[in-house]
Amino acid sequence: MTPKPKVTSSKTPLRWPWSKKRNIDGAVGQQLKDQPEVQIQQVDLGRETNSVRIQPVPIEPVPVAIATNYANPLNSEERGLEDPTSREARASMSALEMTQATTASSAEASSSFFPNARNFVVKRLHVDASHHGSNSNDPSGWERLLQNTAPNALHDSEYRFDPPKCDEDTRVEVTGELMGWIQDRESPQRLLCMTGAAGSGKSALQQTVAEECSGLDILASTFFFSSTDPTRNTMSPVIPTIAYQLGSNHPTLREAISEAVTKDPLIFKKSLKTQMHRLIVRPFEDLSRTISKAELAALPYAILIDGLDECTDEQRQAELLATIDECLLQNDALPARIFVASRPEWAIRSALEDTGYLHQKAYHIQLSDQYDASSDIRRTLWRRLRELGRQSGDPRAQSPSWPSEEDIETLVVNASGQFIYAAMVIKFLSERRSSPVDRLRVVLTWTPEDRVQPFAALDLLYTNIVSAAKEAYEGAHPDRDFLLLLRVYQILGDGSWADGLMFAVTEVNELLDLEENADRWLTSDLRSLVTMVRFVETDPPLEHLRFYHKSFADFLNSAGRSKSLFVPGSRIVEFVTVSCIRVLDRDDICTSGALSAFICHFLLRPYGTTGSGSPLLEAVATTRWEKVEKCVSEDSQRYRLADSHDFLFFKPVFDGLLAFLSRALLEHENRDQEIYQRIKSSYDKWEQISRSTEEKFRETLRSLAPSLDQPTSLGLDAA
Repeated sequence: MTPKPKVTSSKTPLRWPWSKKRNIDGAVGQQLKDQPEVQIQQVDLGRETNSVRIQPVPIEPVPVAIATNYANPLNSEERGLEDPTSREARASMSALEMTQATTASSAEASSSFFPNARNFVVKRLHVDASHHGSNSNDPSGWERLLQNTAPNALHDSEYRFDPPKCDEDTRVEVTGELMGWIQDRESPQRLLCMTGAAGSGKSALQQTVAEECSGLDILASTFFFSSTDPTRNTMSPVIPTIAYQLGSNHPTLREAISEAVTKDPLIFKKSLKTQMHRLIVRPFEDLSRTISKAELAALPYAILIDGLDECTDEQRQAELLATIDECLLQNDALPARIFVASRPEWAIRSALEDTGYLHQKAYHIQLSDQYDASSDIRRTLWRRLRELGRQSGDPRAQSPSWPSEEDIETLVVNASGQFIYAAMVIKFLSERRSSPVDRLRVVLTWTPEDRVQPFAALDLLYTNIVSAAKEAYEGAHPDRDFLLLLRVYQILGDGSWADGLMFAVTEVNELLDLEENADRWLTSDLRSLVTMVRFVETDPPLEHLRFYHKSFADFLNSAGRSKSLFVPGSRIVEFVTVSCIRVLDRDDICTSGALSAFICHFLLRPYGTTGSGSPLLEAVATTRWEKVEKCVSEDSQRYRLADSHDFLFFKPVFDGLLAFLSRALLEHENRDQEIYQRIKSSYDKWEQISRSTEEKFRETLRSLAPSLDQPTSLGLDAA
């Protein structure tokens, strides 16, 4: 055994066991003059030693000498130069050992670990490396949880100050249904999904229900998504935020959730299913084994999630619904009832449809289809506008005759059952620096030339939805124009351009030569603005496209409001006309009643004007015209049993009709200079063909309506 070195001075010699012996006479931590600097070996934290891992910690200079058995690999040359004494000392070390320690001065002692110690020796000090990197500054599991929550998503967050909610005496029926379902603990369906058009009042209903549940002490948690708030437009904070609120309701749950985070600090980077199981399901299961069923049932149980569609990733939307199904609905240990509100976009729509996995498990309220909010909107407008009038300094607004009943009804019609329009009007009229009378007049008489933009908020909503849908659709169909197709389905479906006739989406698909379900792919991301309405009971059913909002149609029709999303009407006419021309060139044109109807009811309209000039009807155009006649003849058979006024769509003046049709037929395909030269040189021939075709058309009209007494009723005299 090596004898203990004798202390002869307050300055203790320092020996590094892995280096050559040096006669260093100086205080620890103090470099003496004329002596080489002691090189301290850096420890590789990524490498295991036989006993410990060394973690360098920045501290004040400490008057101690430390030796270690860190196995530094040496090459043959280094081993040959190694001092035998150092080799022996290194080999004899089995753990960290403090060899000698003294203090150099009172000043130095004040910064040491042992400020009042003198001339002591500590041997075989073992360091527990199991707490590597831990210190009192590490956050607890609960603190880590809080760092991953979204406070703005809470129903009572200061960020959502004055959130939208239902006015008194409005939405009473639907609110009653929602609260009735939440409080019916015996109902087998523990998930309620409410879908509705954009602006239909879903968030206002969620806020109203949240406040009512909070008043009844049954509100467990809320999460309000918002596409414009980066802290709550992703799925990452959803489970932590819900877990935080659940833990806040019971200390045992809080402790269990905190422990789960402490055990796995990376839990927030794992799947929603894993987060849900470890932060919510497992703590509830542990709690259920420690308290009675009555105590468990007394806990708040209503979980509200609003605006699922406003999460930026639709795949994550689907993941959350699947997680709720697997972790909550299929686990009886959790007493939760979950209420999810969303626009009817892909994730929730596909889960709730007849073949979806939530179809039987969820109670589904289709807000825009099941509830007509017009009466509630009317009541809200009357109350709010009268209140604004009383607060205004304008005597006109304080008059009992303002607003007029006609004004209110116009607003109700424009709202189309959607509360967002009424809310926008009320907000616009609430401007304190002008009269509500004048601002209401702006709303009712607004034109694109007006500088004031009363619909700015609404237009922004429509722009965001349509732009996202356009990007998604054209990404999958790069050769198609999303906006043009949407407008074609709109004008052919609402009857605005075809004498009141509405064409089914399947008929539009056929005219445009698109696949069978083209309309479904087109509107897949627009279900919050458009719907399919069945108008003919057939097998299969015929449906046409309808907008939920009149204001959305106004938006698309106004270049000033839709801006880059605007499609001129002339472009729509041209596109449909070209589609009709392509149909005329097909051999099977008259095999479809829908295509015949398009030719009759879309082309045979007075687009031209009397006496306008027309180019030459060449041979190909004449052939097409014969096909038009055939379509007219076959389609008219379908109207034989109808009254004579059903034939009035033939009333267009023939000169204008022929001018339009012949121009459309020829200019579409004959654009090169040679063809136009032929048209110019054959102008005289056109007059002859025109008179002949006109007579044939007159004869066709007479044969179609033999029961009419006066031919003038078909416009023949005018022709």
